[in-house]
Amino acid sequence: MYELVEMTGSTIRFQNLFHWQLAMRFKSTLPILACFVLGLVGCERVDPVVTYTVPTKLPAQLVPGQDRMLAAMLPVGDNIWFFKVTGPEGAVDSIHDDFRNFVEGITFEDGSPELADLPTGWRRGGEKPFRYATLDVETPDKQLGISVSSLPLREDSWDQQVQDNVNRWRGQLGLPKSDQKWADAQKLAVKAADPNAVWVDIVGETGETNSMAAPFANRVPPPSSSAMLPNASAASVADEQMLAAMVPKGSDVWFFKVKGAKESVTSLMGTFRAFVEGIQFEEGVPKLEDLPKTWTLGGENAFRFATLDVATPAGKLDVSISKLLRQQDKPWAEQVVMNVNRWRGQMGLPASTIKWAGGQPLSVKTADEGSVWVNLSGDDDSGTKKKSVTPPVTGQPSSGDANTGDEDDPVTYVVPKGWRDGRMSSMRLAAFNVGPEDKSAEITVIPAGGDLRGNVARWLGQVRKGTTPEQIVDQALKDAQDVTVAGVAGKRFLLIGDEGDAAERMAIDATIIPLGSDGTSNLFVKMTGPAETVEKQADAIALFLKSLKLNL
Repeated sequence: MYELVEMTGSTIRFQNLFHWQLAMRFKSTLPILACFVLGLVGCERVDPVVTYTVPTKLPAQLVPGQDRMLAAMLPVGDNIWFFKVTGPEGAVDSIHDDFRNFVEGITFEDGSPELADLPTGWRRGGEKPFRYATLDVETPDKQLGISVSSLPLREDSWDQQVQDNVNRWRGQLGLPKSDQKWADAQKLAVKAADPNAVWVDIVGETGETNSMAAPFANRVPPPSSSAMLPNASAASVADEQMLAAMVPKGSDVWFFKVKGAKESVTSLMGTFRAFVEGIQFEEGVPKLEDLPKTWTLGGENAFRFATLDVATPAGKLDVSISKLLRQQDKPWAEQVVMNVNRWRGQMGLPASTIKWAGGQPLSVKTADEGSVWVNLSGDDDSGTKKKSVTPPVTGQPSSGDANTGDEDDPVTYVVPKGWRDGRMSSMRLAAFNVGPEDKSAEITVIPAGGDLRGNVARWLGQVRKGTTPEQIVDQALKDAQDVTVAGVAGKRFLLIGDEGDAAERMAIDATIIPLGSDGTSNLFVKMTGPAETVEKQADAIALFLKSLKLNL
């Protein structure tokens, strides 16, 4: 065992603690034992300090390189299409020309990009939530993935939308925000898109972890894990406040919500309520051009229509705006109670059985009747702070149990018996495996975009050999089963591979549930695996769909 006693340049000196402790222990008896020891081992001095020369600089081959991002924003009709690739600088550099040429030459059909003809070496990758497609590209350094996704155009200026997105990407690479037009992005000529397409080429910090670097050196530290600890959650919830509103409009329910430190939220209460009461709708969606002072449109978020960043004297807050289809088979009061009690749980409060779970009527002239105002704090009704709250769910429930979820879970469900925990990711809301290990099928619950026909055609391509004829896609759409999930009308497809060796046939049982009336986002419940396993699980999938609840 050694103790560091000096480090100079490339020389590090350690003291051998074992030798030092041994010398101290026998110091008093050393004269008596001297002759005996000398007779056995001879006269040899023990040096208590050992000097080594070691390199203190990371070898050049181990120094992490930089990441490079190429991205494009293409306005097409009412949508923005995003094409983006990020990876080691050398790998991204090797596909720069092909990527730019591909984006400049892209064509659209029915508002979506045509991806049938890809550059040499490119191929369609597996589906991922929040993406229209992923394109896998092999390079000498590593495989890269090009993401293709879309979002509805916001109602504010195009320049501001570009600024927000490019600065968000800059932040991902550890770069500071830019105040220049388009955050230093350049104009891109794409004949098939509307004018003002944008090209982004930035280089920043690598996304890989350098284990020899000081923690968080030159990077933003990851979010604290304290939110996963019950005690930390209880302490913070007790000092928080939530304001929320449920606003029914046509077939949708709009949610406006802000949560944060009591001092900040209290200072916002009057402005927030007036904003919701005065909200205007255009073609069924809120108009956000005229915002209160100090409010600005924030970056995109997967489950939100918009985020509003709010500066208050006591700190920054964000107002979330999202929507769900109104559940036609459930009374409005029941839908209100379900959501308000979910919010109460987030604040460490018990469920309420009174009308609207304590929510109050709210007057929104442009909405349908029944708008609800919610004001919750982390103190119970008597003013006593909660001692603890239920910790967030960090894993899948056991078979046959309900997943009650947490604040970030947009769905709850009951797991059929025999389903095993599957591979989760930041993009999956749930994942399971089922069937024998050698014939296992995977079930995933994923929010994603894309049109109905395009998704069905892609899934058919995953279970059939070669290109799927249009008449096969037509028949699959015709054979779809109508289902209702959490009060939302959806479509369920059973897609089985080509006839042949039954043991090798693959199948997909997929259900598409619209998340809004505009058709831009859906929830996919999809089982993929050997046809024998998938077909045997048909009833279990039906039970799972019946138990599924949407909690946004």
